[in-house]
Order: sequence, then C-alpha cells, then structure tokens
Amino acid sequence: MSELMIKAENIKKSFGTNEVLKDISFSLEKGKVLSIIGPSGSGKSTLLRIITQLETADDGSLFVEGDPLFQAQDGKAVYVSQKAMHSIMLKTGLVFQSFNLFPHFTVMRNITEAQRAVLSRSKEEAEDRAIQVLKEMNLLDKADAFPSSLSGGQKQRVSIARALVMDPRILFFDEPTSALDPELTRQVLSVIKGLAERDMTMVVVTHEMNFAKSISDWSIFMENGYIVEEGEPEVLFGNPKEERTKAFINSFRE
Repeated sequence: MSELMIKAENIKKSFGTNEVLKDISFSLEKGKVLSIIGPSGSGKSTLLRIITQLETADDGSLFVEGDPLFQAQDGKAVYVSQKAMHSIMLKTGLVFQSFNLFPHFTVMRNITEAQRAVLSRSKEEAEDRAIQVLKEMNLLDKADAFPSSLSGGQKQRVSIARALVMDPRILFFDEPTSALDPELTRQVLSVIKGLAERDMTMVVVTHEMNFAKSISDWSIFMENGYIVEEGEPEVLFGNPKEERTKAFINSFRE
C-alpha cells in the first residue's frame, strides 16, 4: 500500500466575509505529482499556503505523512504544538511565483542561509549541499552572483535550489512560470519534470495546461473555493465531465 504524504479533509478558509476555501479534501501518495488548475481567485495559492504554514485554516484537518498539522474540532481547525508544527514544516518546501530571493545576498548565501538557521548545518555542510544542487540546476557558475544579474529563469531555478537543499519530503510550486517568457518557462518546466522523474512528491499550481497534463499523476480543477472535478490527467484534460472544467480547459486552446 502506498504511503500517504498529504491527507486534507474539509479544509475551509475565509478572509473576512470572503470564503476562499469552502470544503477542500484530497490526498497525495508518495512519489506522485498533483497538479492544481483553476481561474485566479479559486483558492489554489491559499491552499498551498495553508499546507506550508504561511496561512492558517479556519476548519478541517490536515495530515502530512500521517502527522496532524491541525484537526477539526467544534467547527474550527485546532493546531498541534509549535514544536510539532516546526517538525512538519521541515517536510515541506515551497517555490514562489515571484522568486522571493534576498537581493542583497549572493546566490550561494540565498541557498545556504536557511540551511544554517533552520537545519543547523555548518557553513561547509551548507555550501557542499548548495554546490550539489546548483550543479543539478546548471547554475554553479552563478554561485557568487547577485539576483539582480540573473534572468527570470535563473532566479526561479535558484528558488527551486533553495527549496531542494532543505531536503523536503514534499515540494510545492505556486505558479512557478507565471513571471517568465516562453523560453525561460521551458527551462523551469524541464527542471520540474526532472524532479518528477526522480519520484519527488510534488504539488504544482500552474496555468501551463500541457505541462500539467504531462507531469501529473492526478489533477484537480478548482473554482470558487471548491474542487469542481479531479481525476487522472488524461481524463481531466482530455474528456472532463463537468461543463465548467471543459470551458476552462478549452479557453487555453487556440
């Protein structure tokens, strides 16, 4: 039986009177890739931020590798202790759409800072791990460069490297190519595809429909805070059941 990496049950989240997530449930097995698609404002990014502890849920339950982050109790999400939350946080990594690199740090320091602060690695250990991942990203020659001198595609690959050096069990991508032109998009998608081929467990929020179809083991279409439809990518992208899913996917076709 496959190991469940994520199990989300009836997650809800509001900002004031705006219900962003209304009732979200899904699961993800080890080594699988889940893609989440949907229009802007559907709740995709909020869901990722809740799982990676950048936002808190209002209600529902979430388990990461079987460990609860929060559980529903009397109509609200009750979180575990700070120590337990930190332990779960170390299992997840998030790659933002806007890179979020420190402009006054070199590439090397951007990649080693969290290793030293969070994982308590020595300078040498952190730099060894950074060099290893920068080689994989074909960016070793940029180790001493500052973000301002990098292309958008290079910045996003540094952002991916920064997440990978923390050795996460699950990697999340929030629209990783939205700020890039088509050529740079292909570079970043190639890197993510390479991670999928190494059985990295991943959740990818993306507007790249062909990429989502090719990389995913399971796909979800969200709108208005709900999961409208989910299934194997061949079915969801090729022959969706719901009219709203069909309309959304067809809007990306010429």
